[in-house]
Amino acid sequence: MILTSFYALNDLTEAELEDFFVKMCQIEISGLILKTDRFIKTIPDRFIHLCFKYRIPLIKIKQEVSYEKILLTIYEPLLNTQSHILRTYYEVRQRFNQLERQSSSIETIMEEFYRIIKLPFSLKLIDKGIEISDGKIPRDAIVLARETLRNTDFTKNDYSLLTLYAHTNPQKHYALEVAIFNNYSANCLLLVYLPDDVVKETDLVIIENAIDALQEKFNTESLLKKERYTRLNNLADAILQNTPKNPDELNSLLHEVHMLSKDSYQTIVFPTKDTQTQLMKTRIISLLRTLKKEAIFFDQHHYSAVLYNFDQADGPITKAYLQRVVQDFLLENPYLTFAISSLKPKQGIKELLFECLDILNFNRDFYNGPIVTLADIGIFKHFIQEEQLQSIEESLPQNLVALAQTNFDLFETFYCFLQNNRNYKQTAEKMFLHSKTIRYRLHKVEQLLAIDFNNAFQMANYEIGAYVIKMRQSALEKKE
Repeated sequence: MILTSFYALNDLTEAELEDFFVKMCQIEISGLILKTDRFIKTIPDRFIHLCFKYRIPLIKIKQEVSYEKILLTIYEPLLNTQSHILRTYYEVRQRFNQLERQSSSIETIMEEFYRIIKLPFSLKLIDKGIEISDGKIPRDAIVLARETLRNTDFTKNDYSLLTLYAHTNPQKHYALEVAIFNNYSANCLLLVYLPDDVVKETDLVIIENAIDALQEKFNTESLLKKERYTRLNNLADAILQNTPKNPDELNSLLHEVHMLSKDSYQTIVFPTKDTQTQLMKTRIISLLRTLKKEAIFFDQHHYSAVLYNFDQADGPITKAYLQRVVQDFLLENPYLTFAISSLKPKQGIKELLFECLDILNFNRDFYNGPIVTLADIGIFKHFIQEEQLQSIEESLPQNLVALAQTNFDLFETFYCFLQNNRNYKQTAEKMFLHSKTIRYRLHKVEQLLAIDFNNAFQMANYEIGAYVIKMRQSALEKKE
């Protein structure tokens, strides 16, 4: 508001007066209170015209009305409102403080919130699948409009006023929406449903206090979660990586994590070096932990492992089963790899993790697929256990290595021939080539490699070599 006398504006030119109104619009003046004096009794028409033009309300005040009375008339209701808001703030703050001191649950905090605000609400922790609500809430409502509200002196969170429509109750509904940022839930949303589109500051004050109480609770839960995570991770480390030699000590550790009642153990490990897998890690671990009732996970810098305890009669986690369970993750991330250990009794727990790590190391250099077991590696497991992966490449027939490097078509034809049980017709169909072309190429391969396709021993050696070369090529492609 601008409060002045017309005498101060009387000497302005037409252009200066117009500029005065333009500036009032720019700084968003809500109204002009003009006081006449004994020299100027009426306001000129040109001035009234500018008020209409720029849509600025004009209030004319008589000369005998003091400035103090005008100011009091304006500020008194505002001060009363502010006083009421402040009183509401501190009263609500005290009620929530009492709940915080009692370490109340999220549900208890929201019950108190509903008692205070007396409006329907819905609190959603979307990533945790939790929803707490009370009051009559329009179901299956769609958002027709969203208006971002300006922050006030009493708000520090960002609010949106939603206009909703629900088919079950065909009329407009209104709700305040606010995202609650915290360390406990990555996607937390509070909706408070209003009777109309008028947002009361007292309601905002109540919501702000509830959010403060919730964030305090979320911080506590987050700290407890970190403590539990560290403790369980340390226990899993002691069981899997630094397995005690003393049976009693191992039993004590397994008892502490409730994994002593069944007779068999198995581990699944996946590397987490790449950024995409790091971002998916929590979701993957959550899914893997559901495969068996008793499970704990172990998190390292470059890999994560899940240890399972179950009865042998229930059967192990198989490659085919895991493939079905994680197929969405494999589609989402082509670099994701899982190693499944063998089934071991309690005495063999210390071998589980290292078996999986050996499998992953082999698969990194000689890629055999996204899910690998020790059975997939076969005789090559002896090279892994003796840390002689390099000697695998050194033992390959060098003329076969040269063929793969210098003549792609001939090597691919030879590899496809081996994959199709050395059947010329099936190889031709697979490669969409004439059978004469296949025979010509394979005859050329036979000459270059100086081997006899009818010699079973020679063919076994070169067949293994071809598969190893292809696995190595796939591993290099994955690294790129």
